[in-house]
Amino acid sequence: METRAIPLYFFTDSNRAAPMPRPLVPHYFLYGEPPQAPDDRFLHVEDLDDRSRAAAWRITPHAHADLHQVFLIRHGHGTVTAEGEATAFSAPCALIIPAGVVHGLVYETVSAGRVVSISDTFLHALTREEQALSGLFGSVRSLALSPQCPLDAAIEALWAEQSRVAPARSAAVAARLTLLLIEMAQLMDEAGAGVPTQLAAQTRIVARFRREIETSFRTGIDLKTYCDRLGTTPGRLRAACRSVAETTPGQLITDRIVLEAKRGLRYSTLPVSEIAYALGFQDPAYFSRYFARVVGMPPSAFRNAA
Repeated sequence: METRAIPLYFFTDSNRAAPMPRPLVPHYFLYGEPPQAPDDRFLHVEDLDDRSRAAAWRITPHAHADLHQVFLIRHGHGTVTAEGEATAFSAPCALIIPAGVVHGLVYETVSAGRVVSISDTFLHALTREEQALSGLFGSVRSLALSPQCPLDAAIEALWAEQSRVAPARSAAVAARLTLLLIEMAQLMDEAGAGVPTQLAAQTRIVARFRREIETSFRTGIDLKTYCDRLGTTPGRLRAACRSVAETTPGQLITDRIVLEAKRGLRYSTLPVSEIAYALGFQDPAYFSRYFARVVGMPPSAFRNAA
């Protein structure tokens, strides 16, 4: 059922409920590692085998708050689940996972490939001056590759550069990563999944807005406060959201709150009341009515159906 933007019921800091200390979904730095803030220029490339084999080729649902990932699948096949939606994949392919997305993977056979993890700050630093690279990690994607795809070679070159001890290594890694991003952009353009150049500026505004939502969706701040933080006007933000996401700023905020609620219901055993408190609602009954109005069913029914 399509969601609708609905006014939220929030409270002042003096009487709002304290958020729950534990996350509703496991968050890792790299898979299996405790969360931590990555360095501004963090980049990590590893064999697919390194963590997947140890996990018996079943990567349970989790998220990385500040890391975008590219899975290069050279051999094998399986299913990737992102925010509850399952998609089959088969080599050769690339899986694009944006930061913050809850995802899991099940490999049906022993597989081979690479995993590239990039900090959000590093990605932003490399792409902010180049319109064609905007939006590469705007959504989860599965891209079919040819056997001799340049993307594979770009990832291999990045892996080799990361492993070297040489002068100007940091600059060399940044250059190799930029080339990888260019290959991704060209591949998406060929597949019809790229971002039109005329939308690049608006895409950046919406991406920044999404980052602000990510840090503040539990607080109930108003749209003007978001716009002040972004250095834009409500009208420009609405226009950007309409052009890029085909929705409104209020709907994006609502979607993020409901997404976190669904995560708690789907992946945790927390009572509905605790999920409500974790999302900044003081009244669990109101939260249940709000969820039902947006989703079309109460939280308990959604949990049973998930």
